[in-house]
Amino acid sequence: MRNFMTLIAAMSVALSSATATYAQTQNPLPKASDVLVRYGEDVEGWTVYTNQTRGDCLIVRQDGPSAVQMGVTANQEIGYLGVFTKVDIGLKNGNTSDIFVSLDGHLYKGVATSTSGELKGGYSGGYILTDDPKFKRDVAKKYKMTVFPETKGTFVVDLKGTFKAMAVGRKCLKH
Repeated sequence: MRNFMTLIAAMSVALSSATATYAQTQNPLPKASDVLVRYGEDVEGWTVYTNQTRGDCLIVRQDGPSAVQMGVTANQEIGYLGVFTKVDIGLKNGNTSDIFVSLDGHLYKGVATSTSGELKGGYSGGYILTDDPKFKRDVAKKYKMTVFPETKGTFVVDLKGTFKAMAVGRKCLKH
């Protein structure tokens, strides 16, 4: 549960109106029908995929019953962070809630949009969108993230390897 909420919180900092508009019209996560192909070797526990259907890339990390996913929207203008778990965390499909994230003392506020019942493997979770470069830099360079979701509990997420995985993800996007 902690990994799930942390990941949701991670990418969601100060959302712009363009980000909010995108969130209301499209889900940035890959669809079950999308063709995902592994891009290179795993990077410190992260797997990089190219989405051959959409023509973009994403990075994924699984940790026990939870999984984290980061990528960009279809137009590649806004980043997203998705957090998913097989544990019931009480999220309702399509609901949004505030999330606060602390990265080494830097506090960010975002909005998490939940997704339930439509993901492979019994996962449910949510995603957040951001175009804040400072937040993305902190996610890449800090080693832990403390998440304060509006729903349940506070938890800490290990960000080991995120910087390198994000770099490989950017390289993948250029190909």
